[in-house]
Amino acid sequence: MRRSALAVACVFVLAPQLALANPYARASSLWAQAAATQTTTTTTTTTTTQETTTTQPAGDQWKPTSSKAPKSNELEETPQPEPAPEVKPEPTPEPAAPPPEPEKPKWTRHGFGIRGGISIIPTWAVRGYVQSMTNALCRGDSIPGGKFGAGLTRVEGCNFYIGGEYIYRFSKNFDIVPAVAYHRLKAPDGLWLDDSERDANGNPNLGAADYTQVNFSFVALQVDFIGRGTIVETPDFAFQLGGGGGLGLGIITGKGLWQTPLGSPAVGSTDGNPQATCNSIADYSDFTKCTPHWSPDPDNPGAPPPAQGSLALDQTGMNPGRFAKCTKDGCNEADLNVLGREKGINLPVIPIVNLLLTARFLIKDTFGINLTGGWNTGFYFGGSLQYFFGSR
Repeated sequence: MRRSALAVACVFVLAPQLALANPYARASSLWAQAAATQTTTTTTTTTTTQETTTTQPAGDQWKPTSSKAPKSNELEETPQPEPAPEVKPEPTPEPAAPPPEPEKPKWTRHGFGIRGGISIIPTWAVRGYVQSMTNALCRGDSIPGGKFGAGLTRVEGCNFYIGGEYIYRFSKNFDIVPAVAYHRLKAPDGLWLDDSERDANGNPNLGAADYTQVNFSFVALQVDFIGRGTIVETPDFAFQLGGGGGLGLGIITGKGLWQTPLGSPAVGSTDGNPQATCNSIADYSDFTKCTPHWSPDPDNPGAPPPAQGSLALDQTGMNPGRFAKCTKDGCNEADLNVLGREKGINLPVIPIVNLLLTARFLIKDTFGINLTGGWNTGFYFGGSLQYFFGSR
């Protein structure tokens, strides 16, 4: 018992000295002291932090949580495989764009127009075959006639035409133009004498003339084909020159050609009594100087004269010479019928051949002023106002 107590006492007394004498024991003691200090500091910091940020009641702060603490190997992030580099497909080459088509010229394709102008009867074509004639040249009081150039009857107004047209612009420089128009084509009444009507001395046989009426007015149905070249062109204005032709039919609305014999001998009258006033072709311009009257027909010498009372002059006197009632510029048609008026040409329709030259001014390719001249059953000059519309 004493030995045991003595051994324990020696241990307690000598243990510190042994620890100081053994460096390894001293180091172990210091390491244990440092670890205890660190643990105490960590615990204190954690407790302070929980007290600062947690306001839970004291009874709840020691409740266990339902989740388990992760294992140490789960805290380490699992390395993700590196993504494979994206391989982009090679772009498919686009087909080459076709070359742009050349821009086509733009123009209004359709149009309407109103046309009008003056016409001249081509009596010049027969002037070489007659000694006296009338025509319509719009030249005032005196009109030349026949080979001798004698002045004849006055022209009261000019011949004219007026109508409508539709324009189809097949191209910018070529038009197809159907048209309907009324043409007044009339010559003043006159005494026409053939060139072959001469006496033995070569002088005009004045009594062989015919009182001649010419009226070939007609309604024309035609189609013209017109080509034009553009001389000046701006966005707002164009000037074109060209020409063309057309074909069609003319429906006669006038009386045509009528002739009444003047009667032989050639005399004049205002009261039914013969007067020796018709002595030259120049006298033909006044029908009171050279007045149509009845005379025996060489081809039918036995024909009786007109009955008394059938002529207008019969109402004012005896009218022994059987004269038609006339003024300076014309005679009564009923009297002419009694004296044997005959129709010389009976044509319900006539062919139309149109030859033309044209100049056109276009404003914004919408409004057109067209000037035209040429030949269409006589010479003519005129124009039209045009309006264009439709697709370009």
